[in-house]
Amino acid sequence: MISGEFKKSNYYRQSLGIVATVEKNGQRVFNDKDKFAHYYNNMYRTTIYAQGSMGDIRFYVDHAIKDDNFALYVGQNFEEFINTFDRDMVNQKGINFYLGFLLKSAEEAYDEKKKNDELKKLEEKPKGNPDKIFQNPGNVNYEDLKAYLEQKRQNRYTKNID
Repeated sequence: MISGEFKKSNYYRQSLGIVATVEKNGQRVFNDKDKFAHYYNNMYRTTIYAQGSMGDIRFYVDHAIKDDNFALYVGQNFEEFINTFDRDMVNQKGINFYLGFLLKSAEEAYDEKKKNDELKKLEEKPKGNPDKIFQNPGNVNYEDLKAYLEQKRQNRYTKNID
């Protein structure tokens, strides 16, 4: 199991985690004290269990995942970066080197994603063609429809002015 490999780091601290469910109004409900575990449960409909930490990095186990894949979640929105455990690198350079490599890779990918998201925000969105509804109704997209409705809204009082 991959979590056993991460536990071999001398920086790893064992954690008993937080209880997955709590009693509320006579029912067992998912505990929302651990924001990441709550997010993960809502996203994948499965429970994960806290195993330990290294500084502010927390380790969880999802027992439904049986292969050598694992994910790193970065940032407030828990951006997901999927990885496959590289046993060769761990055997050659050690678990601490591998963890540093993973963190650096995830940080670079996160920075790249943030930069791409900013560029997408700056890109000018294509303007719709309101005349397309009558010229070629089979090839109308959402932007064309929005432009038509906006034009119709602006021109609704012009007929009453005469």
